[in-house]
Amino acid sequence: MTSSRTSRAVSFASLFVALSVAGCGDDGSTGSGGTGGTGGTGGTGGTATGGTGGNGGTTSTGGAPTAQDILSTDIALDVGTLTGKAVVVVQPASGADTVSLEVKGLTLSNVELDGSAADYAVNAGVAAIDVADPSRPVTVVVDYAFTGRPQSSFDGWMPESGVTFLWPYFCSNLFPCASNPDDGAIFDMAVTGFDPSLEAVFPKTTVGAAPSYMPAVAIGDFTKLSLGKTAADTTISAWHLPGQAADAALGTVNLLAVFDFFEETYGPYSFGAESGSVSANWGPGAYGGMEHHPFVHVGKDDFASEEVHAHEAAHGWFGDGVRMACWEDFVLSEGTVTYMAAHGLESVGGPNLWPEYVDSLDFICSGMDVNTIALPDTCNAIDLLNDPLWSTVPYMKGACFFEDVADLLGPDKLDVALSELYKAHVGGAAKMRDLIDHIAAKATADEKAKMDVFVTEWLKTKACPANYATRCGVHQ
Repeated sequence: MTSSRTSRAVSFASLFVALSVAGCGDDGSTGSGGTGGTGGTGGTGGTATGGTGGNGGTTSTGGAPTAQDILSTDIALDVGTLTGKAVVVVQPASGADTVSLEVKGLTLSNVELDGSAADYAVNAGVAAIDVADPSRPVTVVVDYAFTGRPQSSFDGWMPESGVTFLWPYFCSNLFPCASNPDDGAIFDMAVTGFDPSLEAVFPKTTVGAAPSYMPAVAIGDFTKLSLGKTAADTTISAWHLPGQAADAALGTVNLLAVFDFFEETYGPYSFGAESGSVSANWGPGAYGGMEHHPFVHVGKDDFASEEVHAHEAAHGWFGDGVRMACWEDFVLSEGTVTYMAAHGLESVGGPNLWPEYVDSLDFICSGMDVNTIALPDTCNAIDLLNDPLWSTVPYMKGACFFEDVADLLGPDKLDVALSELYKAHVGGAAKMRDLIDHIAAKATADEKAKMDVFVTEWLKTKACPANYATRCGVHQ
């Protein structure tokens, strides 16, 4: 998800009115027919299997999982009849007699467990499904109906926009899920029931474990712009709406090079052989993007912005590739990729984003925009959308923290630390403190002391550093 840019006087509230989902390619996962068209039903893949998905399964000393872990979710959506089927493979918590799935926005018509009718109860939007043996994964099949949401709601399938939007915890308006940020699953998808003159862009599979807000669908009159392949053989593309050819060319002029830089610098991309950006018609005044890898959504009115495309691409490494352990670790996702977008574009000869970042920081530090502590001490104790953390603060203060660290240690040493943390946690979750500690382990005693000051000034203090503009906007 991108931050707002003060050069356009875009408020963070209007940014939220501009985030979305996406993805698919030419491998049969793109549908183009009223019932899914060519390959439109190819995304189901049958009953999903578990194994390597999920959040790593918090375990006790005996090796048994101490918390429930969703391993995989296979979703088949009919956007014409507004019905769906989900096949969810869940590892129950140790000693548990139920597994739990959020179903708040769904009307359930059938629930099965391992092929037989399930005993379950729904309370406060959560379905508790009885299990007999918690020592092994179980397969839950749910048939359900969902509703079309208004374009302004940003909390599910929005027919007027032709896109889904699940960030941060609205997955249960589209499929049975667990919305806590550390939970990850491999998602398979199929989409049917749309206008045969349009194209549905969605991931046939996420390949790697992903957060619950990541799977997404975009349906529209798309033209695919092929950008080429990275050195690691990842195909990069963009899907734009009518009249956007010039914007697509401008916004993605460096996207292939930036994606290649991320792969070469931080590690292999974990969400398949193709990635790219999809134009999301979120309505007027809606800017920014949403990290629905492998095919991220970029607001229609921002499709010419290189910063948005690079930012959303970077989420393939942090935010999606490495998930947040807690909502309070928002800066791990947004601050890290805000820095990565500027660093990546600069490294491939693209625009310098730092003056733009300082403009946004001016609004925070002057009191014209929300200011708050970027890294709270709690874990999942906040309602993110109704907390001051839901602001540009994690983006801008987080990016400036990393810029200070890059000036101190050198950008190459910081890149190595980011790469090592990514490779150690890809497919799982981490805390911002994990990343800070890993970077600090590469510093000298004097550098570590200075890093501690950076953590305090940028992440743990509400007030901005007095010299914030110089420190953040000027490379040392």
